[in-house]
Amino acid sequence: MMPQSFPTLGISFPKLMALVYTFSTEASVQTCLRDAFSGVHEVAGVRSLGRLALALRERPAVVCVTDLASLGFDSGGMGRLVRLRQRFPSVGHVLLARVRDDPRLLFEVGRLGFGSLVVLGTEDQRWRLLRSVDGAQRGGVTSRVLREIGPNVPPRETRALRLALDQVHKCWSAEGFAELVGLSRPFLSVVLKNVGLPPVGRLLVWVRLLHAGHWLSDPGRTGQSVSRQLEYSSGAAFRRALKGFTGATPTMVAARGGMSFVLRHFLSECRFHKRAARSRASVA
Repeated sequence: MMPQSFPTLGISFPKLMALVYTFSTEASVQTCLRDAFSGVHEVAGVRSLGRLALALRERPAVVCVTDLASLGFDSGGMGRLVRLRQRFPSVGHVLLARVRDDPRLLFEVGRLGFGSLVVLGTEDQRWRLLRSVDGAQRGGVTSRVLREIGPNVPPRETRALRLALDQVHKCWSAEGFAELVGLSRPFLSVVLKNVGLPPVGRLLVWVRLLHAGHWLSDPGRTGQSVSRQLEYSSGAAFRRALKGFTGATPTMVAARGGMSFVLRHFLSECRFHKRAARSRASVA
């Protein structure tokens, strides 16, 4: 009999999820942030806005946590952060403040559209950081894909898909990802296909391309930089994968809606999407 879902026990789901960049010039703040995200998110710390801009272009972070005290407001630091957000709108932002910070500064932060602000030094600091990072990801790839598949996929398989989406920066092979969740590659493919998802190897390619579609909408990225982020052997290899799965080039994907365009193609391959489409057609 074909398995319907992962067993309740005996499967490993690591807690480590998305890649988060932290920017602060203070070593104590970097240490505090690493401790707060330990076991939940992978953290990469940078100590200048220039390094942050380079890192965003070259590695697939989903959220930046920025220490306001390190920005240098008098030297235009806030303006540089705003421009960075304009170049990489797909990346969420969480800002860190101090209890002693000037309220006018915090008002300016809100006026510029940075909605996630965490005050350091409070008793519930870790909880607030985790909640804020989670909130900053809500418009990202993982939340959009999971929202779209809705109730079509059982919880265990949804967790596997979430893991693949959140850990895109790991660039898992099919065998490596199957081992990560505690199953063999053939059995994992059977389980995924049985609930309407592509087999594991093809699913992991889709995961990369969904993120690629999201990032290609950023003015600060190019097809070449996205291919490096996803660890394709060359820009040509990335273009072939995108063309093979969606029929479009990076430029065409960006012009046709970015991730929304890729997501439509992904859902058209999922069997549950086809069943839902037939059901809607019969009702109509």
